[in-house]
Amino acid sequence: MEGKSPYGYIPAFNASLFLSANEEDVVNAIDYGYPAGTVLPTKVIDDLADGELRIAFDFDGVIADDESETVFRDGELEAFHQHEVEKSHIPHNPGPLADLFKKLSFMQKLEDRVEEKDREYKRILRTAIVTARNAPAHERVITTLEKWGVSSNETFFLGGMKKERILTVLKPHMFFDDQKSHLESEAGDIPMVHVPFGIANQRIGQKYPADS
Repeated sequence: MEGKSPYGYIPAFNASLFLSANEEDVVNAIDYGYPAGTVLPTKVIDDLADGELRIAFDFDGVIADDESETVFRDGELEAFHQHEVEKSHIPHNPGPLADLFKKLSFMQKLEDRVEEKDREYKRILRTAIVTARNAPAHERVITTLEKWGVSSNETFFLGGMKKERILTVLKPHMFFDDQKSHLESEAGDIPMVHVPFGIANQRIGQKYPADS
C-alpha cells in the first residue's frame, strides 16, 4: 500500500473489522460506514499456553447503534429507562461491530456441534458483553440478541460499576467500547479498542444495514 491506509479495501475482502493504531485512519473508516477500531497502547504479554480466545464488547454504539445513548445524552437517566422500557420488545438496529459479533456467534454454534459429539472438546472462543446498562434497560439487549439469533457466553449489566472490575477477572484478549472513559485500567494490561462511533464521539448519523 506504500504507506497508504488499506481501509478502502474492507468491502473487497468482506472484512468485519479494521484495526489500526492510527486514529485518523479508523475515524475515516467509520465515516465511510466501515467497522473499525483504534487499538490502544497496552502492556499485555500473551500467554502462549492459553488456548482460549476471549473477546468482550460494550453494547450501545458497538454491537447496537447509538439510538439509546442519544436519548441518554439528551435527557436524564429516568428518560432513558422509560425509553428502553417502552421499546423493550423492539430490537436495536445494528452498530458498527454487529456483523463481527454475529460471525463470532456463528463460530460458537459450530463449536456447540463439535462439543455435542465430543465431550472432551475444549472450546476455543468465548465472548462477553460488558455494558453500563442495568434493569430495566437490560431487557432490550436480550430482545435484540434473541431477534438476531445470537448470544454471548457471559453478559454483565453493570449500572454504575467500573467495567475494569469485570475485565480484570475476564481477561479478554480484546475489549471494544465506544467511550474512551471506559477504556482505562490501572495496570494497563487489558487490550482495549476504541470504536469512534455515534453520539459518544459526536459522530451522529451513521447507519448500518442489518447485514453488512
